[in-house]
This record gives sequence, structure tokens and C-alpha cells, in this order.
Amino acid sequence: MKEYFVRIGSLGEIRVASALVPLQRGRRVVVRSPRGVEVAEVISQARDSMDKSADRSPAVPVSVYRIVRPTTDADELLVKRLERYKCDAIESCRKRLRDSHCDVTLLDVDQLLDGGTLLMHFLGEMDATSERIAAEVADQYESIVRTHHLSELLADGCGPECGTTAGCGSACAGCSGCGV
Repeated sequence: MKEYFVRIGSLGEIRVASALVPLQRGRRVVVRSPRGVEVAEVISQARDSMDKSADRSPAVPVSVYRIVRPTTDADELLVKRLERYKCDAIESCRKRLRDSHCDVTLLDVDQLLDGGTLLMHFLGEMDATSERIAAEVADQYESIVRTHHLSELLADGCGPECGTTAGCGSACAGCSGCGV
């Protein structure tokens, strides 16, 4: 198993993630993190863990970040689609915070690949009003993403050529053209 440094999240945190396949610098990957499934960028190989695994002391934790796979074209399309909704959520939250005269500033938002999770980064002390606004915006965002994703699955199935009389042939549960 190889370990890589990956850049993850809107703050560009660098983490060590393990992978079963070799990866090149700059490659975007799907990563399972403690927060969920996210997209990250490979920075470099951390070490040759096959050679050093015997040298690892029990006090050194094994990486909790796992590279699931390189991103696919479908993943990149999903990220672009989610980005539109994320921008709307950021603007909505900033406007509501300004209108409520809250002393916190929304810096940025991390969105997980599931499309239903927003992690907001604030500057300043959160009070009850700012926490309520953040929760309401996140709920609204998650509801919009779920609704749009479900309607797209019903209309288009799971991908190109899916949802037509040809179907996708995968018998996926969300496919409108597979007859399942």
C-alpha cells in the first residue's frame, strides 16, 4: 500500500492518504475521510510504505484517509454541478449573516461528494443567531441538491444513454431505463 500527501478541502489541508494503486502528482482522487467522501488532489508520494511498514512503531497511527480511486468524468461533472449550488449557499448565508448583523464571517464551504453535506468555515465567535442561519442554509442546500439529484436520476438514469429504451444494462436501482 502506498501513502500520498493529498490537498483536501477549501482550506487546502494536507493529509496523508493510503492508496492501493500508484498515482501521479496533480491527479484528482476520491478520498474517504473522517468527514465523508471528498475530492482531493495528490501532492506527492509520502513514502514507500511497503518498505517502511516494518519500521512503523505502534505509536504512529495508520492513515485514516483512504484514496478510493482517481476521479472519473462523471465525478468531475458532479463536482461542477454541486459547485453551482455551493456558490448559491455561500451567497445566501453571507447575505443572511449581514442582514442579521452577526459578527461572524463565512470564509468558505467544503462540500462533500455526497452532495448532501456542507461544512462551513467561519471567522469569529459563533452565536445562536449565526448557528441558526448556518443550519438553515445547510438544510436548504441539502434539500435542493437531493431534489435535483433525484429528478435527474428519474429523467436521465445513471449516465449517458441511460433512461432511454436502450437502458444502461447495469440494473441499477436509480435507473429509469433498466426496468428494475
